[in-house]
Amino acid sequence: MSGVGFIDFDIGVPWGRVACRWYGNRQVRPLLAIHGWMDNMGSFARLIPLLPDHLGVLCVELSGHGRSSHYPAGMQYSVIEWTSIIRRLVQHFKWRRVSLMGHSFGAVACNLYASFYGRDHVDMLIAIDLLTIPYKTSSFYIKYLANSVERMLQPVPAPKLYTAEQLKGVRWGPAPTVSKEHAQPLVERCTRPSSDQPDKFYISRDLRLAHHTLFPIGVGLVRELNQRIHNIPYMVIKASDSNFINEGFIPALQTLRKQNPEFEYHLAQGAHHVLISDPKQLAGWIVPFINRHRPASRWEHPGQLNISKL
Repeated sequence: MSGVGFIDFDIGVPWGRVACRWYGNRQVRPLLAIHGWMDNMGSFARLIPLLPDHLGVLCVELSGHGRSSHYPAGMQYSVIEWTSIIRRLVQHFKWRRVSLMGHSFGAVACNLYASFYGRDHVDMLIAIDLLTIPYKTSSFYIKYLANSVERMLQPVPAPKLYTAEQLKGVRWGPAPTVSKEHAQPLVERCTRPSSDQPDKFYISRDLRLAHHTLFPIGVGLVRELNQRIHNIPYMVIKASDSNFINEGFIPALQTLRKQNPEFEYHLAQGAHHVLISDPKQLAGWIVPFINRHRPASRWEHPGQLNISKL
């Protein structure tokens, strides 16, 4: 997608807006890209130019991230709400099906969406260095949820302030292995001037994201969710230096591989944010996958860019 252009727009939701950026071709239904926890659409900035020209990419920023609205005071984020953002977009554009690419917790949201709606509604899924809700014991989730409740009740600290010069050299906290240069697209997406000190800036990501909730789930339900994903072309890319996909995910991988002739698994050399540090490596697998399952010969209506409340 060399020399790729884009348009920015917002879609209304009951609590504000969801920020979107549509790269490339807008004459065909796009690939919907969902970033990871604490990140934003800047995660895909270096990968998208390497993708096929015939298929546009629609990046969305989840609530509390990037330039999308924060939740109202007193509310808490969850992976289910982020999954619902996918559904809101599908309904907004009136797509019959959706093609998905997710990184980290964005991949979890895509996995859940595929398990909820199945092959009739999802025609392709690319998961980068995460897969599904973790296989954990009930006692783990009880402790996790209790801790989330306690943390939600704590006062939200004031964000750290930076000068414009400091921002040029800041690293992206959730991606410590990413260079300062490659972190800039992420930083730029969520930098805001301070209302008290106009010559200083802050990272506007909602600090409540630090204690988002997983819905209470057990191993049996995780297994059943993945058993519901039949015959959806599904690519999983694991980063070699990351433990986000570990031995605990073997049951899900076995389930998906067993019931899906179009399942692919690849091991990328690098850390969790390898899509930023080495996008060419990932494009070597993703481009043939897209060309095979969303070829240029297969046209589908892109939907309407009518900006309205969802």
